[in-house]
Amino acid sequence: MLNRFSVKNSSFHYNNLGCYYKLLCNMVAVGFSKSLLKSKRNERHFHTSRYLSQSLVLGIETSCDDTGAAIVDSKGNVIGEALHSQLQTHLEMGGIIPPIARDLHIENISRIVETALQNADLEIKDLSAIAATVKPGMPLSLLVGTHFAKQLCKKSNIPFIPIHHMEAHALTARMVEKVDFPFLVLLASGGHCLLAVANKIDEFLLLGESIDNAPGEVLDKV
Repeated sequence: MLNRFSVKNSSFHYNNLGCYYKLLCNMVAVGFSKSLLKSKRNERHFHTSRYLSQSLVLGIETSCDDTGAAIVDSKGNVIGEALHSQLQTHLEMGGIIPPIARDLHIENISRIVETALQNADLEIKDLSAIAATVKPGMPLSLLVGTHFAKQLCKKSNIPFIPIHHMEAHALTARMVEKVDFPFLVLLASGGHCLLAVANKIDEFLLLGESIDNAPGEVLDKV
């Protein structure tokens, strides 16, 4: 499923912030392999078969405090990217303030997407689809990226690909090495710490997770 790891008859739901690089990994895995996605009524979601023969996907990431965009081809090559970091702003605030993060995303997302396209020497009309992180993450930040991506898709009449970044975390290894399914994956980051088996692109078995805080949360509290 797009929003969970299945564990027998129960599910593990994530509460973690996204990351730009992992979005790219999922774009490659989802966009040019078996689809993770399930079309939903009244939503502009498309199955992989619609654009499998195409080669360029724009990814937009706004799940936390960085505004990221990149274009990848069917071989997983990043051919253009751009990133705006809000780090200095939030350091001065003593932490990430969701409304401020949202406003900075709004202020920078158009420029970041344009820069990524320029770096790839491409235009929107050259794209096969647009992907964006839809969960998990900070709701105010996620809305900026998903709304922007969907508006571009509507204007350009190309597919929108919703990305769950936890599955992207698990699939990272397949972007840099030839890793066959099934494989064991340890995810340890700011908002999660878990051990799972990736059986295939859209099937994961959760073996265990931290009983309290994730590593990143511990560092933040220290």
